[in-house]
Amino acid sequence: VVVVDRDATGRGASGRNAGMIHAGLRRNVDWLERHRGAAGAALHAASVDAVRYVAAMAAAIHADAGFEERGWLYLAHRPSAMRRLRSQEQMRRERLGETTLLLAPDALAQETEAHGSHGALLTNNGASIHPARYLAALARAAIATGVQVHEHVAVTNVERRPEGGFTVIASGATLAARDVLVASNGYTDAAVPALRRRVIPIGSYIIATEPLDDAHVAAISPTRRMMSDTRNFLHYWRLTPDRRMLFGGRTSFNPVSLERARGLLYAAMLDMYPHLKGVRVSSAWSGLVGFTFDQMPHLGQLGGITYALGYCGSGVAMGSRLGALAGEWLATGEAPVIARMPFPTLPGYTGRPWFLPFAGAYYQLRDLI
Repeated sequence: VVVVDRDATGRGASGRNAGMIHAGLRRNVDWLERHRGAAGAALHAASVDAVRYVAAMAAAIHADAGFEERGWLYLAHRPSAMRRLRSQEQMRRERLGETTLLLAPDALAQETEAHGSHGALLTNNGASIHPARYLAALARAAIATGVQVHEHVAVTNVERRPEGGFTVIASGATLAARDVLVASNGYTDAAVPALRRRVIPIGSYIIATEPLDDAHVAAISPTRRMMSDTRNFLHYWRLTPDRRMLFGGRTSFNPVSLERARGLLYAAMLDMYPHLKGVRVSSAWSGLVGFTFDQMPHLGQLGGITYALGYCGSGVAMGSRLGALAGEWLATGEAPVIARMPFPTLPGYTGRPWFLPFAGAYYQLRDLI
């Protein structure tokens, strides 16, 4: 097995995400079963299992990555959002097997002093991990079994051979492969144009503060929950083990500079936690999240090329789980049920999301309703 990466391993979202893990997908299980049948039900089952899978994998490879299950708080940014959380609560309890609790604003204040929230849904199914350390441990474990990992090797073309297998052109070298697995998510490029047409790269940005004192920690989350709001332009945040506030979000669907995104995220953080005014931001970074037109992750084959991508912001959980399923498929030749799901695109779309500014305006309007 040979792994090639056009950059350093983990330089993309795999090593630079927020390290927040949860079960569930953007589409609920009823929709999945109604519109995707057995494949949708299998995808739902994979998402339910994903947190446990990451926990087990991190333990098995001795990843010093600080895996912790602390639960997740979904904060309603408007009264209408609280109504949606009420409808989700039963589904998450009955179909995801979660322990759930709806919190009115006064009860929410015992969990977090976030301003402007109209209540929340608390679920036990939420965890955190240091993504770069987790990835490094995965790489070490793979190399120990004989896998070759080559960094700074860019694949420029993948051709199917008439006699079977593939020819892969990578940084001027030619590789022969029985199977090819594409796992590039938001960084999928012209080397695999059919897959590039199915993935929408969207920028996501994160800031991290300096270590916080006891009073700040107690006001944000004394139990160190994972937290996110219900906006389409959502924010997500957590406290790290070294007491920093990690705060992220999609600040715009238009390209923005990192400095501009840093300012927008800092302002959003202060809107929610005004007492953090004056706390220094120690670092900021950005990366690409891979979205899909049906807002679901995908595992399958296209033109004989196997793919696992399009995680829509849940890459630590679903990337780990679908990656394992892809490996089992290639090793045994038995396709998982999930692979039956269609992978849609938009006519005329080639991988450059010209429509994002319009989609952004629409979702910003939706956030006001």
